[in-house]
Amino acid sequence: MSLLIRKIKKSKWLQGDEVPDDVPADAITGGCVRTQCNTLSVWEVPDENRIDEAVLAIVAAGHHLESIDIVQIDREYLEENEVDCIQTKGCTKVEDLVDTHIDLSNLTYKELGIIAYHIVDKFRQNKVERYRKKRLKEILRDAIHNKRLKITDLEDSISEKL
Repeated sequence: MSLLIRKIKKSKWLQGDEVPDDVPADAITGGCVRTQCNTLSVWEVPDENRIDEAVLAIVAAGHHLESIDIVQIDREYLEENEVDCIQTKGCTKVEDLVDTHIDLSNLTYKELGIIAYHIVDKFRQNKVERYRKKRLKEILRDAIHNKRLKITDLEDSISEKL
């Protein structure tokens, strides 16, 4: 079963340090599940051992190097609940990861709710992880060292911190 990885803001989902029973409105309106053209962008990995690959795709496409939170979403769960998972070319500087991008497509209020409640469940299962700047630098440096990424392809604000 593959996993879909999405960058979120942990603080938008929690009430203090507690996972709420319901989905906070800020989690929806604050960008964590904000859609564009009724789609939501995620990165697919085969299992938990490859999550750093999705993180690399996300960070290499970014404009700033800052700590991020990611959530592991079960693709099978979404498909069982009729959320369309469509492979599309991803926007990342890591060429070998471009085809690991998935758009959750044709989303309506119903499907967005399915995704949001699934994310709440992932908090309860400890499937939300924070990647600090130090770890992100390691991931980027490793990709550069292995010639998967050129430092010149990154935004200046990121490459200057490496």
